[in-house]
Amino acid sequence: MKHSAIEQKQLSFLQDFIAKTDPDLGSIPKEAGPLRQLARKLFNRLRTPVRFIVAGEFSAGKSTLTNLLVGKNLIPTSVLASELPPLLFRYGATTQIAAGWWDQKKLMPVKDVDFDAAVKMDPDFILVTTPNPFLKDINIFDSPGTSDPLSNDSKMQHLVKSSEATIWCTNAVQAWRESERYTWSSLPAINRKNSILAVTHTDLPAVKRGIDRVMARVQKEAGEFFKTIVPVAAPKASKAAPDGVVQDKEAWAAHGGEAIFTAIREIAEPIREKKLADATAIIESQLIPFFERLKSRDSADEATSKAPIQPLELKAGGAKTQAEVPESPLLAEWNNKTRDLIATIEKSDDTDVSKLIQSSCNIVMEMTDTLTLIDPQTPEIEWLTNQFQEALDQLFLMQLETGDEPLETTTLLLLQLSRDMEQATTRTNISRVS
Repeated sequence: MKHSAIEQKQLSFLQDFIAKTDPDLGSIPKEAGPLRQLARKLFNRLRTPVRFIVAGEFSAGKSTLTNLLVGKNLIPTSVLASELPPLLFRYGATTQIAAGWWDQKKLMPVKDVDFDAAVKMDPDFILVTTPNPFLKDINIFDSPGTSDPLSNDSKMQHLVKSSEATIWCTNAVQAWRESERYTWSSLPAINRKNSILAVTHTDLPAVKRGIDRVMARVQKEAGEFFKTIVPVAAPKASKAAPDGVVQDKEAWAAHGGEAIFTAIREIAEPIREKKLADATAIIESQLIPFFERLKSRDSADEATSKAPIQPLELKAGGAKTQAEVPESPLLAEWNNKTRDLIATIEKSDDTDVSKLIQSSCNIVMEMTDTLTLIDPQTPEIEWLTNQFQEALDQLFLMQLETGDEPLETTTLLLLQLSRDMEQATTRTNISRVS
């Protein structure tokens, strides 16, 4: 799925809006701040792939189907399914894995794609990146070793809440059992609304002889709960498309490969269209009118009628401060922590990426915790805490990326947080809680 012309247009507008409402530019009206944050959220939302969770009971073929979707046999058979935590698959330049912990916002890369080593670290999940173009548009969350996606809240809750669609795997040998129906009814409405029922193991001899009867029964008993039902023999479909590239079109179609990918795209496209429609409505009702006023205003009249935000000046070491505004103790503490880190980032090479982003995560997490303890919780503090939390979420999932881009993004995030803190400290007295 490629970005549509309208989607590209809105992304370009949002980029332009974010750039031209930067406080560094000078006399930007105060109301630009919240709108700029809104534009950033819309931009990230439009660029985020649609997230599918693969779920089902034991031996339902979840991992085999996931391997088919990501284009490689990445999920190991040497590790017991009951031992594996949830797996997150997304696009990356190379195949890598990392152990992750939700509460700590921490990712630890694991060498040689060693799942056994990752499992021994007892993570909440394992992040897997691989260079399959399909994953640029679709992220896959796999839930191996569980018959109930809600059975282990500490490891599954984040995935279930953040997923937008579900592929439920049912073994054709005993397709759509009563226990599956019960579990399915417990899932959030959004997961059930955008859903596919994948009838797996259809290549087994006993199943092949009666596949028409199986599919007719499943359609009758489960058809009302799913948007589509697809029979798939994942191992044979995978052989027809090694490394995610279809080589045998006839076998690919015969074993359900074409059908399952078509079903995924048919569910993902309306989700993307809904995101685009929601973003367009906000852009047209809030951002464009403000942008037009911003472009057409008379700068002299604006300077006398409103109290503009003063230009931000770059201090030594990269931290920024607002002219003539005393630096609060908490801002001074933040600038001291980020100054050396930004300098280190600027001198780093690619081998330092994960470590440096983890260091950035740590200081952002510490400040987030500090902000939540401040009393009273004024609107400015709540807003600032949200900015830190959003930055932390972004940094968290950047730790496996390589090259200059993630480090440049990290630097920009740290500087943006400095600006956000300065903006908040001009409106309220924020100091560290002892």
